[in-house]
Amino acid sequence: RVCLTGVTNLQDVTINSGEGDWFYHRSIWMDLTGDGRLSILAARAQFPLLQGNNGAKEEGGSLGKGQLVWLECPKPHSYDSTTGTPLDVDQTLFDPFSARNTPWKLRVLTEGPDVMFSVADLDSTDDTIEIIASEFFSKKLTLHSLKIGPDPKIVFQRTIDDRCGAAFSSVLADLDGLATLGKSENQPMVVDSGSTVVSLKEGDAFSHLLVTNHECDDSESSGEVDAKFIRQSKAIDEPLDHIDTPSATTTHAESKEQSKIDGGSLFAYRVPTGKDAWKTKPWPRSIIATGFKVQGQLNNMINAGAPGFCYTFFPTREGGGVGSDKKWHRPLIGISGDCAESAYILRPTERASSPSRDDGAEEGLDKSTKYALMFEVKCQSTVGSLAIGYDDLHSAEQQSGYAKIYVPCYEQDKVLVFAMGSGEDQ
Repeated sequence: RVCLTGVTNLQDVTINSGEGDWFYHRSIWMDLTGDGRLSILAARAQFPLLQGNNGAKEEGGSLGKGQLVWLECPKPHSYDSTTGTPLDVDQTLFDPFSARNTPWKLRVLTEGPDVMFSVADLDSTDDTIEIIASEFFSKKLTLHSLKIGPDPKIVFQRTIDDRCGAAFSSVLADLDGLATLGKSENQPMVVDSGSTVVSLKEGDAFSHLLVTNHECDDSESSGEVDAKFIRQSKAIDEPLDHIDTPSATTTHAESKEQSKIDGGSLFAYRVPTGKDAWKTKPWPRSIIATGFKVQGQLNNMINAGAPGFCYTFFPTREGGGVGSDKKWHRPLIGISGDCAESAYILRPTERASSPSRDDGAEEGLDKSTKYALMFEVKCQSTVGSLAIGYDDLHSAEQQSGYAKIYVPCYEQDKVLVFAMGSGEDQ
């Protein structure tokens, strides 16, 4: 294994000497060169541990920074003419992780991305993929088109939102049921959803991007998490990105929507429709939930923030089309509260009449983003992430095939497990 965050790997072999000051939130395997080699795409950051949170700058200090990087998997020296087996320079079996072939060559693709990211193909007719990145320290959400080939490089980039706060989690979601409509060149497609809970796989269509902003605000906290779920949030229909107008003033729509934000929040961004609309048009933003507050404790106040990661998942292994009506249903949303010390499960409040690329987007109201709190698990400890599985628990009474929700309680050294069911007596 290659250790990205240190100087050596687990076999004490030097890997990327001099790169030890960086920390990595996410990395994925991906063929960036188009020749079958799986290299590593990663977002990394630098930030003094005790300097504070959310890119805050102290006297004599400096802002944290991020980079989107790729580590190139080395090429074999040659191949066996009979078997095609990759060989090293001494004709032994080629091992890309051996001391001879490390450290891997690291290249910086662009500055800014520092925590989480997802990967999409927003134009299946070109040779690029799109990386949508949360920029925590820069407090914005950005998009970067990466050209695949012998020399991968960023060929286009834009800011989607620069008023979202310290962006943290970033995952692709299908809130319109596009995956049930069949593939189309006009649909945005998933390459990597950005989530550890797989509800969308490579090649699925998606309609929205879900983003949390990881805010540190406990000034008004009274010990109770004040999560306000916005049921009639209007999508902003004016540009959020100021890539061409850096001094642009705040629009009325932005000001009105921004006033609803209270501390940490969960946002949904709708992918704009139309040829190249993702490059030029605004990504309308809706607030799904806001009001997440840090529950301040001595042991969690270094870089504290809330909420953490978000996820989409279905109540059963079969997915969205398992209701008694056999219609597609929007996924549930899970949120790890992080220093809010709770886990949250959200349910859709309206059922879409039928899957549609623009479902509920009329009149500035994105009905697909209407969610309400289903339940909250108060843990009285940091909840950094969630896990969702569908395997039956060993001995507990349960309905087979329904989701199991795993909630880690960090300071308490335990994991809580909740099993979902139909709600009907068996």
